[in-house]
Amino acid sequence: MRQSTVAQVREHGESTARQYDLAQAAADLGWPPQRVVVIDADLGLSGRTAGQRSGFQDVVTRVCLGEVGAIIGLEASRLARSSADFARLLEIARLSGTLLIDEDGVYDLADINDRLVLGLKGQMSEAELHLLKARLDGAKRAAATRGDLRLRLPIGYLYDPDGEVVIDPDAEVTAAVTDVFACFAATGSACAVVSAFAGRRFPYRVHGGPFDGELRWGRLTHDRVLSILANPAYAGAYAYGRRPSAQRLAPDGSVRTVTATRPRDQWPVLILDHHRGYISWEQYEVNEAKRAANRTRWGARPPREGTALCQGIIVCGSCGSPVRTRYPRARHHRVQYLCGASHEAHRPQTSTCRTLPAAPVDHAVTELLLTALTPAEVGRTLAAADEVAHRTQRSLRAAELAVERARYQAERAERRGSPFAGAERRVVGVLSVPKWQPGMEPGVLPRVYQDILEAVGDAPGPVRAKQVAPRIGLPAETGKIEGTRSKLKRLVVRGWLDETTPGLFALSDARRAHSSNSP
Repeated sequence: MRQSTVAQVREHGESTARQYDLAQAAADLGWPPQRVVVIDADLGLSGRTAGQRSGFQDVVTRVCLGEVGAIIGLEASRLARSSADFARLLEIARLSGTLLIDEDGVYDLADINDRLVLGLKGQMSEAELHLLKARLDGAKRAAATRGDLRLRLPIGYLYDPDGEVVIDPDAEVTAAVTDVFACFAATGSACAVVSAFAGRRFPYRVHGGPFDGELRWGRLTHDRVLSILANPAYAGAYAYGRRPSAQRLAPDGSVRTVTATRPRDQWPVLILDHHRGYISWEQYEVNEAKRAANRTRWGARPPREGTALCQGIIVCGSCGSPVRTRYPRARHHRVQYLCGASHEAHRPQTSTCRTLPAAPVDHAVTELLLTALTPAEVGRTLAAADEVAHRTQRSLRAAELAVERARYQAERAERRGSPFAGAERRVVGVLSVPKWQPGMEPGVLPRVYQDILEAVGDAPGPVRAKQVAPRIGLPAETGKIEGTRSKLKRLVVRGWLDETTPGLFALSDARRAHSSNSP
């Protein structure tokens, strides 16, 4: 028994029931019920490969041991979608004298004609899978080319009711993501970003399962920082096909699906300015260059921790090898610079390669640095000090937002007995639009939504977004009009307004009726 996905098992119960009924069909053909074995371990698993299918492997094992008289299925070729796996099963069944039975008939693998028919069915089954995948991939590529394919959004972004990508209205989430980029711009190191968030929580969203989309908080890790810095969505870009998957042969002979990262010039789709970003595309490229310069595995020499002034930035004058820094284990020993050729097999040391104490070299470099120091360099130093102060302010702001969230959760727990419990749906720093209920006044809405309701109510008839925008003090620009239209549609969804015809908005009939009946 097999169905390709868990969704098919859950939604196509008739197919599952038909497959379980095959046990009775085997009994009708003469097999004693106690000798009929139902193998359903592959329900919810794709037949593309046999590596993860314990049920298929169990069948092959039993056939090899000569324990199987016949294999019964709704369709014999559905045993495996891979021609290699299916042909291997057919050959083993031929040698062991096992029959294959499906709705079309009984197949004896010792008969060449039966083998030809089953082989053709197996090829058609594999080709069918390829055609389905090609159609789905083509449709996804076409939607992605327009920027309409909905991708999983990183933390800090959400889809609005119109399906547009918008920045998360939760101020604490936005502040956390913004501070990651600000900290990396100041330090140039992902490890430094992790250190800056050592006493601070970072948000993430659950993907899949019953809690899909739920916001949770945890510790910011180094891998998480790297994934955020590498994601072009934070620069307002829409990218598709950055990490394609492919099948690879493992050393044990099994086929596994692996994911690789493509260079940017090989991305199938890249749309700049697709949505509002946390950083500009130019800053994204600067961050990308910084991350590349930090990869010591490929020969980069970024600034590192330690007291030695010149560590990682000098080379041996004799052989050209990078100079390594040796820190003492005992306090009375001195820090030393030593030629790195002793650790490189392809570059032997020369007779003039030396190991030097770090103090005299650092002192000489310090003297040269102070001599060359200009007012502009002093200004950069002061700017760095200001950045440290700003970083402290951001940390304090994050703590304030966390306290505000905790205070709101406590207040919401106290208001649960109110008749309007749940009406004020709020995230930290932003008040969202509650669903209208009889007796609810516009005062529960954010100020901008109150102004929109007042403008629509004062109009003699239905109005358009371009008419509402000037009445609430916004310029008649395309961006402002579209933002107003989005808010109008949100009020329609929540029951405050009606969209009588596409693009025309008026007060909802339910609110008018309730207002007229109120004393």
